[in-house]
Amino acid sequence: MTLSSFFLILRRQFQQKWGRFLLASGGIIIGVWAITLTTGLSLGLQDTIVTAINSQASAKQVSLYKTSTNQTDFFQINDAPKFVALGSNEIKLLKESDPNIEDIVPSSLLNLYLQTPVSGGSCFNRDKLLQEQISPSTIPVSSINQTATVPNTIDPTQIADLQKKFAEECPTLSVISDSYSNFYLTNKTNWIGSTQVPKRGEVAVCFKCGNLDFNKKLGVEKPEDLIGKEFSFEFSRVPTNYEVGKVVDVVNTDRGNPKVGKQVTETLKIVSVIDDRKANTFGGGGTNFFMDYSYFTQAIKIDKPNITDDQIGFIEASVIVKSYDKVDGVIAKFKEAKYLPFSITQTIVSGIKTAFSVLTVVLAGFGFIALIASVFGIVNVMTISVLERQKEIGILKSLGARDTDIFSIFVIESASLGIIGWTIGILISLGMGSIIGTVFTALVNGNAEWKTNLDALGITSFGPSFPAWLVLGSLGLALFFTVLSGVFPSFKASRQNPVEVLRSE
Repeated sequence: MTLSSFFLILRRQFQQKWGRFLLASGGIIIGVWAITLTTGLSLGLQDTIVTAINSQASAKQVSLYKTSTNQTDFFQINDAPKFVALGSNEIKLLKESDPNIEDIVPSSLLNLYLQTPVSGGSCFNRDKLLQEQISPSTIPVSSINQTATVPNTIDPTQIADLQKKFAEECPTLSVISDSYSNFYLTNKTNWIGSTQVPKRGEVAVCFKCGNLDFNKKLGVEKPEDLIGKEFSFEFSRVPTNYEVGKVVDVVNTDRGNPKVGKQVTETLKIVSVIDDRKANTFGGGGTNFFMDYSYFTQAIKIDKPNITDDQIGFIEASVIVKSYDKVDGVIAKFKEAKYLPFSITQTIVSGIKTAFSVLTVVLAGFGFIALIASVFGIVNVMTISVLERQKEIGILKSLGARDTDIFSIFVIESASLGIIGWTIGILISLGMGSIIGTVFTALVNGNAEWKTNLDALGITSFGPSFPAWLVLGSLGLALFFTVLSGVFPSFKASRQNPVEVLRSE
C-alpha cells in the first residue's frame, strides 16, 4: 500500500469517529499535561531560585586554600587538613593566571577600638588599665628572689560594670578584608556617597551597624549626614597571620588574634555610607566597613616591625570571579593546580538542583500513572475498531493488502491518538503556564515592596519552564504508550482471514 492510501484511510476514520478518538486520547491528554506542567513548574522554580542566588555578589566568590597534601575537594577530606600559608606574591600570580579572575584578597579580620567623644582619651590605654584592675597582679618578692601573685580584690559585679562601661565608651569594630567590587555589589542597593574605592585615610561605613549604633556614636540622624565626617580608631588585635609557606595545623594551632603591643591611632574620613536601617546587621559592622588593605598589614607590623608584605601569609584567600557562569571553570583550574577551592554558592545550587530533580521525578510520576491508565482505554477502543471494520479488512486483503499493511494501518491509527493527546496536553500546559506568569507579574507589580525585593534578587518574572527535551520527551512517551496499546489489536486485525470475514458479512 502507498503512503497516501494510509493517510486516506486514517482521515476517513477521524471524520467518521472523531469523538471516539478524542475520548480515547483523554488519558494521554491528562498524562502529558500533568508531566509537562508539574515538571515545568519544578524547573521554573529551580531556575528562579538559582537566579536569585546567582544575583548576589557572593555567588562570584570562591574561598581558596592550599593543603600540604595537595587535596582539591573538601568533601573528600577525611582527616583535619593542614593548610599552607599563602603569600602576596603567590596570590598575585594566581590572579594573573586566569583572565576570569577579577580579584584575590587574603581573608583577614581586623579588630579596632572606635574612639568616641566619651572615650576620654586612648582606648588602648584604657583597656590596658582595665586589665590591670581586673587581673591578679604579679609582684617580685626580693627576699626569696621569686614572684608572688596578689589576688584581685575588686568585686565581681564591679568587674562586670567596668567591662560594660569600657564597651560603651570604646566599642570594637570587626572589619573583614574584601574585594571592593564584591563589597559594593553586595550593598549597592542601599549605597550613599562615592562609589570609588576608598583610599588610605578614607572609609565606607554602615549607618547603624546593628547594635553598634554607629550613627549615634558620631551624633547624626540621617545616613547622608555621615558623609565627610571623621572618626578615629586604635588597633585592637593583630589579624591572624603566618609565615608564608608555613604548614598550619588548624586543629592544634591557636588561631586567636593576639592584642597589639602598642598604641597606634588613625583617623578616617567617611566617603560612602550603607543605609542599613532596615537591614538585620548585628555586631560591630563586620563586612559593612571597608578600608584600604594596608591597615591590615599595618596592624600586623605593630608587633612585627621587621616583617615585609611578601612574608605575611594567610591560610585562606577570597577569589572574586568576573561573572557567575565562570565560577565552575575557575574552580576546575584551581583544582588542576592542586589548590583547594570552595564555593558555598556552588554547593547550595548543586543541592537545590538535586532536591528539585527528586521533586520533578515524584511529580512526573502522577503523569506516568495517567499514561499507564490510558493504555487500557486505547486497547479497548482499538479492539472495538477492529471488530467493527472486519468487512473493510477483508476487502483490503482481497485487493492485495498484506498482513503488514493491515498491521501498519491500525498501528498508525493508534499512534495518531498519541499525537492528538500530546498536542492538546501541551497546549493546555502552555496556556496554564502563560496564565501563571501573567498572574505572578500582576501580583508583583501591584506590590511595590515585593517588586523591590524581587528586583534586588534579579527576579523579573516567573512561570513554568518548557525546555525542548521536556516537550520532545513527552511526545516520545505519548507515542510509546499509544503504539504499545495498539500492537495487540493491530496484530489481531492483520491475522484476519479475508474469506471467513467476507462470508460472515
